[in-house]
Order: sequence, then C-alpha cells, then structure tokens
Amino acid sequence: MYSMGPVAVQTEQAASDPTSASSGVTGARRDGGLKVRVAGFWRRAVAFVVDGTVLLALFGALAGLSCTLLRRPLPRLSQLGPDYLVDVAVNGDALTLTGLALFAALALAYFAVFHGLVGQTVGKKLVGIRVIDGFGERLSLGRSMLRSFGYVASSLVLLLGFLWIGFDREKRGLHDWIADTYVIVV
Repeated sequence: MYSMGPVAVQTEQAASDPTSASSGVTGARRDGGLKVRVAGFWRRAVAFVVDGTVLLALFGALAGLSCTLLRRPLPRLSQLGPDYLVDVAVNGDALTLTGLALFAALALAYFAVFHGLVGQTVGKKLVGIRVIDGFGERLSLGRSMLRSFGYVASSLVLLLGFLWIGFDREKRGLHDWIADTYVIVV
C-alpha cells in the first residue's frame, strides 16, 4: 500500500495477496484519507477496447448518415486500415480530414463527459473500475478535459504513456499523472 496525499493506493496484486494485512480493504484511513485499490493494466486495457468499440460504432453511424446526406460513398471495409489513414492524412480531401477531426473531438468529448459526470465510461463500468482525483472525489469537468487531452500525450510515442501503467507502482499512465487521477476498482 502506498500513501499519496489524501489517497492511499493499493495495487490489485497487493489486494489479492493473502499475506497482506490490509488485502482488499477499501474505506477511510485513521488520518482521514481514503484507502483505495487501483486497477491494473489489463483491466484498464479491456475497458479501453470496449470504449473504442463504442466510439467506432457511434462514429460509423454518424459517418454513414453524413455520407448519405452528402451523397458521398463510404470507403469499403477492405480499404480501411493504418495505410488508409496515412493516405487520407497526406492526400485526403477536406471532407475526410474534417471527419477525422470530428472523430477526435467525439472521442475527447466522450471521455471528458463520462469521466466528469459519472466517473466511468461504458467500458470502465463493464469491468468495474472508475476514475477519481487525488483526493478520492469524482473528477471536475476541467480535470476530466485535462485527462482527455492527456490521452493525446500518452499516445504520441508508440503508446508509451499507456504502457507506463503496467510498470508504474501506482498503476498510473501519463494522462493520470498530468491530471492527478487514479483509476480504482469499484
């Protein structure tokens, strides 16, 4: 268990260790702080995949609707992939680039609104985790936006900001450090 300010952090591995005196305990500490169990890398990865699937389905429906209204063809599924995205970014028309920018805005808004209003996204709710700030409270919309923009920083260099979660003793990624947040087991 690690004490970081008002929040005492316990990893999932320590919580499952039967020799640990405080294994699995969540509640108030004697000094008035909050004792929580942080979520590990794989649980967070599953939640992120679920959220990505929700976002892609939502964006696909919006893209299909807008292409129908504008009488533009959608790309075939066989065309989609990383090389298609690079080709669009380099040679794409204004409409396609606008679509990619709207997808980025939709993703940022999805994470910011869900984390700020509810404390968890659809994926996080499914795997039983949520996001709190350094004081154990639900995120404000401002801190939630900062965390969402932190996802961009975490993605920049080969997703190292996300992989950091697997090696950090508090199981926090770059975006968590930027916004002073923790992802905990509910």
